[in-house]
Formats: sequence, C-alpha cells, structure tokens
Amino acid sequence: MKKIETPSLKKELGLLGSFAMGFADVGADIFLALGLIAAYAHGLMPLAILVVAIVYICSGLAYAELGAAIPVSGGSSAFAKETFGNFAGFLAGWGLILDYTLCIALFAFASAGYLSFFFPAIASLIPSIAALLIFVLMAVNLLGIKESSSVNSALTVIVIVIVTALIFLGFSFSFDYEKFKSGLTPIAKDPGFRDFLYSITIAMVTFVGIESISQGAEETKDPGKTIPRATLLSIFFVVVFAIFMSVMALGLVTPATLAENMEKPLIPVADALPFANVLVPIVAFAGFMICFVSANTGVIGVSRVVYFMGKSGLVSRRLSWVHPKFRTPWITTIIFSIIAMLLAYFSDMVLLGELYAFGALTAYTLTNLSSMQLRIKMPDLIRPFKMPFNVKIGEHEISLVSLVGIFSCLTIFILVAFLHVEGRNFAFLWFLIGIIYFKFYQDYRNKEQKMIAHNKAQFI
Repeated sequence: MKKIETPSLKKELGLLGSFAMGFADVGADIFLALGLIAAYAHGLMPLAILVVAIVYICSGLAYAELGAAIPVSGGSSAFAKETFGNFAGFLAGWGLILDYTLCIALFAFASAGYLSFFFPAIASLIPSIAALLIFVLMAVNLLGIKESSSVNSALTVIVIVIVTALIFLGFSFSFDYEKFKSGLTPIAKDPGFRDFLYSITIAMVTFVGIESISQGAEETKDPGKTIPRATLLSIFFVVVFAIFMSVMALGLVTPATLAENMEKPLIPVADALPFANVLVPIVAFAGFMICFVSANTGVIGVSRVVYFMGKSGLVSRRLSWVHPKFRTPWITTIIFSIIAMLLAYFSDMVLLGELYAFGALTAYTLTNLSSMQLRIKMPDLIRPFKMPFNVKIGEHEISLVSLVGIFSCLTIFILVAFLHVEGRNFAFLWFLIGIIYFKFYQDYRNKEQKMIAHNKAQFI
C-alpha cells in the first residue's frame, strides 16, 4: 500500500531570505516609529531608542541561540513549551498572535500612508487602502513561502541601499549640530519624566520583529548556521539604522515636525536634504515598500506560530492544516489576514502601537527566560550558536545576556502596562480570552484522549 503523507512546510529560506524576514519586520519600524517617539521624547528620541535597543539585542541573541538549537516554526511558543510546559507555550504563542496580527494592520496602515504621497486623493481612504494591501499579501502567502520570501528579499536590499544613502547625505551635507544639541535638555525639564518613560514604551515599536527569523526555522535551509547569521545581521543593521536615523532626523527637522507627519515621518526628513525633489519620492517609495514587506512578514509569522500551536495541541489542530498543493498553512493565513483587515480599517496608529508592544514583550520575556532555563534543564542540547558573556553558576553555564534581557523586558513591560490604559485593557481581555480558550480546549483534548484509550481497550 502507498504511504499517505501529511503535507509539511517546504525548506525554501536561505540566508538572504531569513535575514530579510528579520530586517523587514524590524527595519520597517524606523519608517513608522520616528513620529510616534518624537511626539513624547522630543529631542531625547535617540536616548529612548537606545534604551529599548538593549531589549532588542539581548532578545535577538536569545532567539539566535534557541532558534538554531530548536528549529521549529513556533519560535517563542516552541521555546516556552519545551522549557516550562504547555501553558507557557500557549501564552507566548498567544502573545505572538496578537503581535503579528497587529503588525500586519499597523504596517499596512503605514504603507498606505507613504503611498498617499504619490496619490494625495487616497489620504482620506488610508484605512480602506490598508485593508486592500493586506488582501494582496494574503493571496501571495497562500501561494508559498518562496514567493513571499522573494518579495521580502528584493525589497529589503533596495531599502537598505536607500536608507544608507539617506544617512550619508544627511550627515555629510545637511546635519545641523546646534539644532540637534538644542534638544538635549534635562529630562525633568523637557519632555518630563512621564512623557520620556512613555516614549520608551512607544520606542519598543522600533524593535519588534526579530522573532520572525526563528518563526521561519522549519522552512530554513541549514537553520543551525543560517538563523544565527541572519539574526546577527538583523541586529547590526537595525540598531545602527535606528540610532543614526533618529540622530540625523533631529539635526534636520524639529520633533514637532516628525510628530505632525506621524504616518510618514521620513518625508520631512528627506525634504530637508540636498536633491530633495529627487529624494522625497524615493524615500516615500522606500517607506511604502518596507512597510508593505513588514506587513507581509506579519502574515508569515502569525500563520507559522498558529501552525505550530495547532500541531502541538495548544490550539485546534484544524489550524495547522497545510494546503496539499502550495504547502502553506492556509487556514491561519486567511483567518488572521481578515482580522488584520478589520483592525486596519477600524483602529488608529497610536492604539495599534500601544498594543503592539504587549504581545512582543510577552514573547521576548519568555524567550529570555527560556534561554536561561534551558541551559540548566538541557545542558547537553546541541547549540550551534551560544550567547556570549557566560558565567559558571554551580554546575551550569548561564549567559549574562539572558539576565539583562529578562530584567529589561520586565521593566519595560511594567511601564507599558502602567502607562497605556487602553492597550492594557485590551491586552488583558485578549489574554483572558486566550486562557479561557486554552483551559476548555485542553479539557476537551483530555476527554478525547481518554475516550480513544477506552475504545482501544475495549477493542483489545
């Protein structure tokens, strides 16, 4: 008899494709977040970004170690499940579902904002255009990871070239040091401690998405080498671009100008550079592309994490069904793309930005905890990449990076929960619904398994 095989995900991602997933999801954030951060941090925007960069670097290194050692699609959910059990795995996955779905909506919204530069008539239709862009991405992702990754890779290379040229031109010809220096005021004076702390929580948006690389692990060629290399490349480019771009922007325009152009903050920056008549359309196009790619990465991410959770019994197994022809998790791709369309149409950028940090910090915290605990629980696990700055504690080797990552994640999580009332309420409701669903589904699975065992016993 012919063996019936269950469709599985195809290994299509190389180094460029894997890097593009990480950079696109995080690199796009600078095209979106500058206006949001400047609205609260004012001239201290680079400091707010630098504080949150610590979380990103530590979490990125944790993802590199765990993703190479446990190359499955679940990312944080898989790491937490392996380390702390099903409930922790569900919480991490549930947070990522929120994060990725918001990522799709938020960056489709931003992509539509940059597109409105070329078509001013659509400025009042941005929510509708964002929903349409998500529909296009859903169609592309139903066809396969190779097609989706090819779009990511091509656009990512173009955007890196454009951003590098932008930074070079800015610092070489137009940067006004006195203008930048005038914004370096004592925190208590301007913007004030509360607004500065609020800006740190908003700056978290700048560094969300490094987990996308590990989400594609099951479809990555030679993940033990590719995932760490792609992650380290993403960390380098994202941190350098974010800090240099924020400093340059404040040497060209005022924080108020960035805040007023919240949907497309790099447009006024490009407008202050030489050859602005050529640069502004290029930057607008780059902003449209990279935000579009980031939304695409969100579609890939949410479909893969739910695929893993369904396959692992954390959510309904129907959600892990793979299309027999295209070999993509088609049910989750359709469901969460539709949810993202609704969010993009009915929400606004500030609320989406607030919520974006909750899901990411949940996943980042559990990933840093998992990286430390797995060193103790599974010391002999083959780790193609290990985080640096390791110290011996008793018989176990612990990375100081993990400890810094855990502390910084928890600190910013507390700030986000304290300062974002609407986001906190929505996130609380989201996790409450998830926990209730998890309990009922696990009870259902346990009864089902007992019934199967009982029927087998009777048959025997």
